[in-house]
Amino acid sequence: KHEAKIKSLTDYMQNMEQKRRQLEESQDSLNEELAKLRAQEKMHEVSFKDKEKEHLTRLQDAEEMKKALEQQMETHREAHQKQLSRLRDEIEEKQKIIDEIRDMNQKLQLEQEKLSADYDKLKIEDQEREMKLEKLILLNDKREQAREDLKGLEETVARELQTLHNLRKLFVQDLTTRVKKSVELDSDDGGGSAAQKQKISFLENNLEQLTKVHKQV
Repeated sequence: KHEAKIKSLTDYMQNMEQKRRQLEESQDSLNEELAKLRAQEKMHEVSFKDKEKEHLTRLQDAEEMKKALEQQMETHREAHQKQLSRLRDEIEEKQKIIDEIRDMNQKLQLEQEKLSADYDKLKIEDQEREMKLEKLILLNDKREQAREDLKGLEETVARELQTLHNLRKLFVQDLTTRVKKSVELDSDDGGGSAAQKQKISFLENNLEQLTKVHKQV
């Protein structure tokens, strides 16, 4: 819209300039006609100087014609000057409007460039956020998968612990039975008590190690 308005004002200024030139050409034509008349007047004065009395009437007519032409030229000159002054004022006013529109258009272009730069910046930030979101989603998926794997591992460990607990229980029962038998044998045979005690100590150490492993697990 601004460019269209600038073009319209430019065309208007060109039209006014053309009218001004036409008026100037008209003034020049009138000046040339006046010059011709003055030249003719001089020629008449030289040619008919000796016949002044006879051609007094013609000279008076020529003088009156000269005055009429000069008055007409003065009238045209004043009108021409007024029209030129008005055209200059209009051209200056239109030029001011064109300058204001150009300034406004330049400001709008700067604002548009700033908005474009802000849009590109926001677009880049949005892309970065999308990338971060994708990473977080991927990380969350990995975390969920790890949680599922951990859950399966916990179930496996729980089963292993239960199995180990059952084995420990059976081992304790077997150990108790062996100890009882060993005590009974000690009462019958005092010579084997040392070997039996060593075996019981070995079994107790194994039980203690098994208990530590159980706790670590």
